[in-house]
Amino acid sequence: MVEEATRGRVKVTIYPSGSLAKAKEVYDATIGGIADVGWIAIGHYPRRFPLTEGCTIPGTGIKDSVTGSRIIWKLYNKFPQIRAEFADVKVLTMHAFAPISIATTKAPIRALHDVRGLKIRATAGGVSMLLEAAGASPMFMAPGDIYLNLEKGVIDGSAMGWEGHGAFGIVEIAKYFTVVPAFTGPQFVLFMNQKKWNGLPYHIQEAIMSVSGQVASRLYGKGDDKTSQLVMDKIRSKGAEIITLTPAEKARWRDLAKPVQDKWLTDLEAKGLPARAVFDEMLRLVK
Repeated sequence: MVEEATRGRVKVTIYPSGSLAKAKEVYDATIGGIADVGWIAIGHYPRRFPLTEGCTIPGTGIKDSVTGSRIIWKLYNKFPQIRAEFADVKVLTMHAFAPISIATTKAPIRALHDVRGLKIRATAGGVSMLLEAAGASPMFMAPGDIYLNLEKGVIDGSAMGWEGHGAFGIVEIAKYFTVVPAFTGPQFVLFMNQKKWNGLPYHIQEAIMSVSGQVASRLYGKGDDKTSQLVMDKIRSKGAEIITLTPAEKARWRDLAKPVQDKWLTDLEAKGLPARAVFDEMLRLVK
């Protein structure tokens, strides 16, 4: 995963961090012209993009990155309220990671009650809300800090996509990886400084968008699904265990997601946002 790069005259700052801006500063750095292009995980900006963050609501049944990426891009194009959350930039594409698994170093998670009392690193949004409902303590930290904190026992585990487990070295120290289908993966946004975009010749804008939007969303999804398989193969080669929950345990997580859904949707609707319309469209697209 590239952290920061300069390409010709375009300054690019990319999640998780870089010399141009830290992970939580990328969006504002791009608006301010410190960077020309930025890539962020929505989970690093709690409540700033509420409808987009709401697309991480648990229990939607998204099983892979291709599906998650296609859905978030379709939702962005369908709902002007989602587009309004990014009015300060030129959005190039959106994509998502899935599925999400919990990596632990000491004790395996085979049942819902196994997460009670554990400190689990997670991003803001649906993953952390579901973990909290299960009795765990979600911990927020930059991806680059996970390895050391997991190794020292500051946290008991980390919940993220397979690509993240591989990119940040979690596969080197974790012994157990539990896949929780009730999680809906994090959303990512690739965008450009609006002034920089407006200053580009039309044919350059056309060239960029020809490989952005739906095309890029699908490619991100396909790439992550491929990387996920490679990471799982590496985990097995190291003798670590990938745990598949029993049907009964999957159902318990799904049932736990329902009150989380209701609270989240009610809170957003109280703010005048079309949360239920977005959620219903998500479920329709999943089917």
